Amino acid sequence: MTTRNQAILLTVIISSIAFSNCSRNNPNNPGGGGGNPTPQKKVIVSTVAGDGSDDFADGAALSAKFHTPIDIAIGPDGALFVVDYLDHRLRKIANGQVSTVAGNDNFGIVNGKGTAAQFKNPYRIVTDPSGNCYIIDEVDTRIRKVTPDGTVSTYAGTPTQGYQDGDALTAQFKVNAEGLASDGSGNIYLGDTFNGRIRKISSSAQVSTIAGDGSEGLRNGDHGSAQFRFPGGVTCDKQGNLYIADEGNFVIRKITADGTVSTLAGSGARGVADGAGDKANFDNLWDIAADSKGNIYVIDDDMIRKVGPDGTVSTVAGSSKGYADGDGPAAKFTAPSGLAIDAADNIYVADANNNRIRKITFQ
Repeated sequence: MTTRNQAILLTVIISSIAFSNCSRNNPNNPGGGGGNPTPQKKVIVSTVAGDGSDDFADGAALSAKFHTPIDIAIGPDGALFVVDYLDHRLRKIANGQVSTVAGNDNFGIVNGKGTAAQFKNPYRIVTDPSGNCYIIDEVDTRIRKVTPDGTVSTYAGTPTQGYQDGDALTAQFKVNAEGLASDGSGNIYLGDTFNGRIRKISSSAQVSTIAGDGSEGLRNGDHGSAQFRFPGGVTCDKQGNLYIADEGNFVIRKITADGTVSTLAGSGARGVADGAGDKANFDNLWDIAADSKGNIYVIDDDMIRKVGPDGTVSTVAGSSKGYADGDGPAAKFTAPSGLAIDAADNIYVADANNNRIRKITFQ
């Protein structure tokens, strides 16, 4: 996990659980569970924004330029929001155009409106039903809020890293938190990676710990005694289940609404292998998102992999490192880092080192 962060730089998250209608990126399209099997569909990868240049330019989507777009979220109106890591900006893709919502080329933490605001390395993003964006910064301990008009403020956390629940603006997190999710009630969930815990910021501005005792390990069971090893990406479904990309354990964890922690997929051994939940292997887990059918999608190295409701793992897109659109298994990504899923279950990928936003459809 740390190695991956360094590679991108070079080339570039105890209280009771109170989830409702929760989703990784699109609060209006929460994931569900179960359903009848559907016929196998062809997977197609395309590019929706970015010309591949490692630069900055707004304008027409396919000629716009990004400088390591590292995560993506979908607003309630279907607009795409991208945190452009090394451009220190929040960008928006709508109606075939890329624009800047907030931030400028300067590295810093400054609140304000639009281009008067500053980010350091904006890293993870989610939206809420009102169209607000929430951003964590890889090298800062605060969660920032960006309103639809581009006004940036501090939503939770202090400049001092640590671990403390309570009022949002006095709570503490550690740097390099690697996951964000939101629900239809305006609650935010955070994979507090180096605190080894999953945290919640309620819509009433209170921070609590959802699961994890802070020790590194792989322990299932009660949320207060469960252990994670570098929990990162977070997503959740409409039934109140939370899913975690447990990066250091190479598994996908599940937290039910009553607080029980289990392992959904992954043997715990590092590698790449599809198959039944406890027989599958993951190599380098990254971001994670849920669709409307209860499937979980996760970035693993340069591949997008799928975890079914029963834990079965398959690879849907990506092969060797590179850049290629087309048929899913033959498509290529280079350090894909962020996922979002829209109301039609199309998947959007922030393809960081290709400086492009990609789309995965099922036809």
